[in-house]
Amino acid sequence: MRYPVLGVLLVAGIACGNAQSTAPPAGAGQSAPAGQSSGAVVAEVGGRQITLQQLDDRWLALDPAEQARVTQLMYQNRRTVLDQMVGDLLIEDAAKAAGLTPEQYVQQESAKRVQPVTDAEIAAFYEQNKDRAQGRTLADLREPIRDFLNGQRQQQARAMLVDELKTKSGTPVRVLLDPPRRNVEIAAHDPSAGPENAPITIVEFSDYQ
Repeated sequence: MRYPVLGVLLVAGIACGNAQSTAPPAGAGQSAPAGQSSGAVVAEVGGRQITLQQLDDRWLALDPAEQARVTQLMYQNRRTVLDQMVGDLLIEDAAKAAGLTPEQYVQQESAKRVQPVTDAEIAAFYEQNKDRAQGRTLADLREPIRDFLNGQRQQQARAMLVDELKTKSGTPVRVLLDPPRRNVEIAAHDPSAGPENAPITIVEFSDYQ
């Protein structure tokens, strides 16, 4: 069985690391912070104003690949949290129907899906990350590793439960969060393949990472 490559020394503190937000500042001409539209003034110099739209237009001109990356990262973070919120509502409805609290319902349903972590799995995880143990033995790290692997399985069980509720609960789920879109100007001299009147144009950015 394979495990994700994670530093063993981070196992005990994984919750703290996950609590930090990875979402970048809003920008990229896609979404602004609450209360700031694209026309919002973000700086004034001697009575002259710079708007958020102008800022993003300059960013786009200077580093389009980085702007696209940050915009995509913002969307991915929002989509991850949105999926969690959707799952919370589905679980809340299912728990209410079962006469349980959401916490009780998740605990009950997870118990049906989570297999206990075995000593063999803990030993395998330790061996795969032994070079990061800084001299600590398997005995030293057995319980932190067990807790970490149990936490992973609880998350996986919750995801399975939410997927099942989406299909079985009868509650309609619609995700309306738009993914990032960008207008791309194509010059006549740009290399291309296929007919000019194709209904879909696929643009490849060689410098986008």
